[in-house]
Amino acid sequence: MGQRTWGFAMIGCGVVADYHIGAVQETDGAELVAVYSRSESRARSTGEAHGVPWFTDHEAILRLPEVDVVCICTPSGVRIPIVTDAAEAGKHLIVEKPLDVSIRNMDRIIRAAADAGVKLMGVFQLRYGQAVNRVRNAVQTGALGKMVLADAYIKWFRPQAYYDADDWRGNWAMEGGGALMTQGSHTVDLLQWIMGPVRRVYARMGTLIHDIEVEDTVVATLEYENGALGVIEASSAAYPGLPARMEFSGDRGTVVVEADQITRWDVEGENVEETAADATDVARAASDSKTFGTEGHRAQIAEMVRILDEGGEPEIDGPESKRAIEIILAIYESARSGSPVALPFKG
Repeated sequence: MGQRTWGFAMIGCGVVADYHIGAVQETDGAELVAVYSRSESRARSTGEAHGVPWFTDHEAILRLPEVDVVCICTPSGVRIPIVTDAAEAGKHLIVEKPLDVSIRNMDRIIRAAADAGVKLMGVFQLRYGQAVNRVRNAVQTGALGKMVLADAYIKWFRPQAYYDADDWRGNWAMEGGGALMTQGSHTVDLLQWIMGPVRRVYARMGTLIHDIEVEDTVVATLEYENGALGVIEASSAAYPGLPARMEFSGDRGTVVVEADQITRWDVEGENVEETAADATDVARAASDSKTFGTEGHRAQIAEMVRILDEGGEPEIDGPESKRAIEIILAIYESARSGSPVALPFKG
């Protein structure tokens, strides 16, 4: 008997759904079976483009027995009750970052999945890159020695037209934040995944260029549990936009990563090596939100199929997908209060 094919439904038909649809179509054992959007025109056009039923009522799509997994690609601030309804309907969950825009609702989603016995996977697809996995191994095995600094720089650019294109962009209730939450959360996730927990943050932020509620520029200092210090700089106002960069320094080595490419590898006792990672798509995302490849999403879809076939839990489960967002929310709180904020942050 061959492998079972699992039915995937898209909840939300915006730009990010295209990556999920492409990943589903390229993954053995996965099949797109339905789509939903609150916008009838988007639901219809997406459904017709892929030859599947389309819905504007999320409860109706959740009643379909052929739907095993839902990919939640809606704006972050409208996911409750869609995600909790999906869990109660017995659908496994793949939820785009951020899991939600508040600690309380992230915890609600995690509890709902646990109570319903369904799998919950958060989407942080950049963890699957070759370069970041190599760096994580170097940091965690002590190849760089005692860690001293770990920094992230996300100097991207989005024109005002980007924010004007959708009503959910650029406001706190729907998007949960600006440059750090929307453009920077993947890099924040990589930073803490490589370095381990953050103990405390201290931040400043501003809306310097754009006509939006949320920040377009933020700077934060970090204290890690392992004693290292760090900086995060994030902006959506830095023309023309540069590739996201992370720097890791210990007392035996320094490594620099730009857009999933190692650009510097200076480790005591090792020869300088070149890493053959193609970073073109990730680098272009600094100035264009529509240029990511599907490789990371494909890896996560394939992981969900494998788990449903064989058992186990997602590597990026609910609590794991909450970590980076908790750091970001603590940074926002510090910027608002003018004081350092300790982790874990309760919101």
